[in-house]
Amino acid sequence: MKKHTFLILFGSLLIIIAPYCAPAPAATQVPAAPLAEVPVGGASDGITLTLSDWHLTEPHWEKAIKEMMLVFEKENPNVKVQLVPVLYAEKENRYITEIQAGAGPDLMHLHGFSIRSFIEKGFLYDITPFIQQEGKTAWGGDFIETWYPQTVELMVYQDKYYGLPSDFMSMVLFYNKKLFMEAGLDPGKPPRTWDEFLADAKALTRDRNDDGVVDTWGFGTVGAVDPGFELRFTPILLSYGAEYLTPDNKCSALNSPEAKEAFKFFVSLVAEHKVVPPGVTGVNPGDVRQQMADEQIAMKIGSGWTVPIFSDLNPGLNPAETLAAVPIPIKAGQNVQTPTTAWISAWVINKNTKHPQEAWQLLKFMTSKAADEKWFLDARVLSARRDVSGGLEDKGVMPFEPLMDDPFSQVIAAELPRAKFVPQTKEWPQIIGIVNRAVQSGFSGSKTADQALREAYDEINTLLSVYRLSGETCPPY
Repeated sequence: MKKHTFLILFGSLLIIIAPYCAPAPAATQVPAAPLAEVPVGGASDGITLTLSDWHLTEPHWEKAIKEMMLVFEKENPNVKVQLVPVLYAEKENRYITEIQAGAGPDLMHLHGFSIRSFIEKGFLYDITPFIQQEGKTAWGGDFIETWYPQTVELMVYQDKYYGLPSDFMSMVLFYNKKLFMEAGLDPGKPPRTWDEFLADAKALTRDRNDDGVVDTWGFGTVGAVDPGFELRFTPILLSYGAEYLTPDNKCSALNSPEAKEAFKFFVSLVAEHKVVPPGVTGVNPGDVRQQMADEQIAMKIGSGWTVPIFSDLNPGLNPAETLAAVPIPIKAGQNVQTPTTAWISAWVINKNTKHPQEAWQLLKFMTSKAADEKWFLDARVLSARRDVSGGLEDKGVMPFEPLMDDPFSQVIAAELPRAKFVPQTKEWPQIIGIVNRAVQSGFSGSKTADQALREAYDEINTLLSVYRLSGETCPPY
């Protein structure tokens, strides 16, 4: 279809959806991104596709996805899309149960940690033939080269592709400039090393209302056993040059000096230095966001969703002006090439789909350039596409201008090429759960940091013993 036809179509569609559109909840208010140039194709008669996403349980995202489906259905009049909400914490178990029963949604949105598990279980449709049929990009690359290489690697198993990357956001350090100034710190000189971070956190932990009780702390973090723990602890581990597992994924690597130092530092923020609010072992990501929105903490690890959420939690905070973002600190004197991790998600097709061609068209639609630009404008979500978030400038392709004009997204995007993912093994949810509980033990003081990490190391090695040959052992702690 010609470009001008898309524009005419979307113009008429705006009349339908305009009353339901909300302004972007972010630092700079910008108009909603049009989807007029999303390349979608025709389909057979009478087809219904089901699309499932945890975002459908969140009003703002639900509205955005419904807007997109109006466009897709207009361009594909013989295809209807039925939206299937699922809770974030329940999606894996629900999809597994449904797929094993021969059912499940045609299109699913998965978090990075579960992609490999779903592939190895044979739950996902092989989209390699579809990718191979795609032509060259406008800048002369292969279709799949549009995405950051490390995100594509997560989709590949035994030389076959099982999904396309979606959200991609590096974890960075957010801080409150006003609280820095109140504590006598220069907001223009945020911490670059963990030594500087600790010194700042101590200065920021204080009694702001002079009633003799500390009411503001330097740092807030997830301490509950929660999926969000991984994204807050992993950047610290990586910034010390440590890893979770050995390169062959057969043993834990948490016995390295770097891992021991990183773990001890993280635990000491609570157990020794007390620069984190009390009760941290029950704190989840939402609690930390609320703490920062209420100015109970001055620093936290976050990403693209941080500022829009704060705007909703406390508009009076004016986060676009009050907050700033910088890369994750590193150990003083150490040059770490990968100091952070990243949130990554993907859209995948259920192996049970009865309409693979149409499901592929919907998959391309949901991961298209125009769609990812809309995600950014609506919710400040950065894309795994290099023609949106950057990385193709040498090919003459500039990133999405509003993204590069946003001071927070600039920092997040700059870290994307170096962001590293956690080990891609189906045991990962159990591994990070072990580490999460070990940190809890250190936070609570029921075990020393060294004792807690030693026990976690041994437990992970026991879990991974199925991959070691007879006689193969892991190094002692």
